[in-house]
Amino acid sequence: MIGGLRAAFPDLHWVVDEVVAEGDKVVSRFTWTGTHRATFLEIPSTGRKVTVKGVVIDRLADGKMADSRILMDTLGMMQQLGVVPRGW
Repeated sequence: MIGGLRAAFPDLHWVVDEVVAEGDKVVSRFTWTGTHRATFLEIPSTGRKVTVKGVVIDRLADGKMADSRILMDTLGMMQQLGVVPRGW
């Protein structure tokens, strides 16, 4: 996922807004910005700048990352890219 983002948004800037850890889970709230310069999720480059918020939930096992889930505002990103009308 991150590799695809970096390829499509080469000026990607990722900011961790908050981190909470408990037990074997770490939750990070983030905001990323970038300019759409290459195909992403089958959407050709639009040249538009986006700001996207989301959350990553990581699970640790034996001191290593066991799995990771990224939840982000994909609808908001699609609206900013102009492929989904605003107000949907």
